[in-house]
Amino acid sequence: MEEYKWDLSKIYSDDDHFYSDMDKVEQYIKKIENLKEDFKSNFKEIVTTMAESSEIMSRLYVYSHMKRDEDSRQSEGQKMALETESLNAKLEIILSFFNPSILSLDADELDILIKDNDLENYRAYLYKIFRYKKYTLSKEEEYIMGSLLELADAPVNSYYLLMNADMTFPFLEKAGERLTNANYVDMLRKNDSEIRKEAFEKMYSTLKNVKNSVSSMMYSNLKSLAIESKLRGFKSSREMKLFDDNIPVDVYDNLLQIIESYLPVLHRYYEIRKEHLGLEKQNIYDIYLPLSIDYDKKFSYEDAQEILIKALAPMGEDYIRDLKRAFTDNWVDVYPREGKRGGAYSWGEYKSDPYILMNYTGQLDSLFTLAHELGHSMHSFYSRKNNDYIYSSYSIFVAEVASTTNELLLLDYLIENAEDDIEKLHLVNHYVDSFKSTVFRQSMFAEFERETSALVDADNALTLEDFNDLYYKLNQKYFGDAVFLDRDIELEWTRIPHFYMGFYVYKYATGFSTAVTLSRNILDKKPGALKKYLEFLKDGGNNYPLDQLREAGADISKRETLNYAMQVFEEKVNLLEKLLKS
Repeated sequence: MEEYKWDLSKIYSDDDHFYSDMDKVEQYIKKIENLKEDFKSNFKEIVTTMAESSEIMSRLYVYSHMKRDEDSRQSEGQKMALETESLNAKLEIILSFFNPSILSLDADELDILIKDNDLENYRAYLYKIFRYKKYTLSKEEEYIMGSLLELADAPVNSYYLLMNADMTFPFLEKAGERLTNANYVDMLRKNDSEIRKEAFEKMYSTLKNVKNSVSSMMYSNLKSLAIESKLRGFKSSREMKLFDDNIPVDVYDNLLQIIESYLPVLHRYYEIRKEHLGLEKQNIYDIYLPLSIDYDKKFSYEDAQEILIKALAPMGEDYIRDLKRAFTDNWVDVYPREGKRGGAYSWGEYKSDPYILMNYTGQLDSLFTLAHELGHSMHSFYSRKNNDYIYSSYSIFVAEVASTTNELLLLDYLIENAEDDIEKLHLVNHYVDSFKSTVFRQSMFAEFERETSALVDADNALTLEDFNDLYYKLNQKYFGDAVFLDRDIELEWTRIPHFYMGFYVYKYATGFSTAVTLSRNILDKKPGALKKYLEFLKDGGNNYPLDQLREAGADISKRETLNYAMQVFEEKVNLLEKLLKS
């Protein structure tokens, strides 16, 4: 079974090597402590030492946490993870002087330091820090802001503990198991309407017990962002959070405008569902019910490898050659086992393989999850291979593009090679539901975030009733007349942790929309499309996300790119309707 497990010994062959690197980081910390006393004179050594220490720290952190994830019962991995977390915090503290020191310079001073110290390769990295100068306060004010950071994080920390540690959910009589945050959506997919109804009612009866507390947390979180954005000189909380990726607020607004213009297509999809399922009343807890309940095809892990190699063949011979290494070089920890962390992810460090944690079950969802994580891993593989450490990490804004492009190529292959109409129907429904969940639903969340933050930015106090009223109206707007909205759905916002991540959810929608265009460009063999896409994977953190996607062939700042994705959604809804009628 070793061929189905990842090989972490390629990072550290034994504990001695691991702890030797721990000692190296401790030495780097002492070195930086001495160097920082004369920032300008030691500039080159400070910059290079920072990069070296951060790279080793990343290796330690990744290895220890993956070691823990492969078997959480083993104390060795737990201990290593705790030790690296402590060391990482220590390194971050000692490096905290660097950004303020860069921001204390003027542009000419920074330019001279770069030239005199032969640090041209670090220019883009340093200027990505320097661009914050306009929004940076005095040293004394920044010290106060830093001192209050823990208080600013209090709402999200309280929310996490409330929802994951203190929340107690009731037992579901019909399903025969206890309701949890993790199994809630699975309950809504059950063919038994009584199970769906009971899960919905008990979820929201539980949330009602904490609704005022969560409302207070949400308002405090928004207020904290509003205060910080004003103090720093941003026009809004949204502008401040989008500034990290150099994204204009117009991109956000264009997304929501295009989405709104295609809501009639989404509404028609819900009407099609209602008619096909024979529902006199389609409740909000019925929208996850699959249209095709007869599809239960299984895929062995070996089948999955073969399918993915064929499905991703449009990526070219080099891509497939490198992708096969995931299966031959033990990138993937494949199957669930006792003590292993659940879920899936792609991880690794600068010099390692891009490892993948899976809990493969043979279901269609597992096949798509493997395609998704391979997309991340191939992005990381090319990004690390073609860049120095400081430019090897890509932005979260583009992180889902490569993974979703892989999924869409797989979906196209499976639809083209479906054995019968039942399988084709299931796959098309999968596409439409993925689009609905990733683009439309996340856009609804993004609109909720935009409206609530704008109100708080304008010094309005928001209560539970304000949040509920706004969220319920957005549900009416996005679901249309074919879905009956139980009033309890107004509380759904209380169970969405992403609202505490500051304008994060819109990235799901833009990422999926971009992937639609890029995957179509590749499949249609548009001149230069594949080459541009592979260059995008190789760019890492050199350029800003919008520039990367523009060069790849999908300018997300243009309405045409979003319109194209919406048109593909409409095509798939039309095909779904045709398949259901036949």
